[in-house]
Amino acid sequence: MSERKRTRTRRAILHAAKVLYEKQGVGNVPFDDIAVTAGVCRTTVFNHFADAAELQQALVVAEIGELIEFGEESPLRGLALVYALLDKLIEDTANYPRVMARLANATILGGENGRVGEIERLIARQFEQAFDASFPQPGITAGLLAQMTMGLYYGQVNHQLAFGLSFEAEQMKQQMRVMLGLLLRGAGIGDDENAG
Repeated sequence: MSERKRTRTRRAILHAAKVLYEKQGVGNVPFDDIAVTAGVCRTTVFNHFADAAELQQALVVAEIGELIEFGEESPLRGLALVYALLDKLIEDTANYPRVMARLANATILGGENGRVGEIERLIARQFEQAFDASFPQPGITAGLLAQMTMGLYYGQVNHQLAFGLSFEAEQMKQQMRVMLGLLLRGAGIGDDENAG
């Protein structure tokens, strides 16, 4: 099998797993169902993933990788890119709330091969660019702002789940913009002109 075909098959399996996990719950989907949805045989799924845990970890890594790729390929920079990254993350969360909540939990607890760190570093670089690496309050750094930004996202997901609220992408994006704006103003940094 060519590497290109192998990559397409792997993506199809991961997408099928994500769709089924959302419908049935992450722990309730056998490989047989994933294979049927992906349009491959069960053996093919096992050729890519030894077990459900490996498939779930690969899904986490793929989701994070897509977000990083989006950030690296985007023509946006600075605070506009931070908002675009958060918008994309929220859209994915709204489309697959059960899966993304599970992925968020996995990344918080396990770090998933350090990929979450890549997202924070990407956001930190954008804060450095947006604010010229000069922060008015002592102790405020681009890295700390990136950490708090990811905390806002995780907190928002937890809030939606804890209160049984629906995952409405546009509403969540607006809330995130308000929260990030408050965070930046609290850090002594304005965000209005860069909010893109």
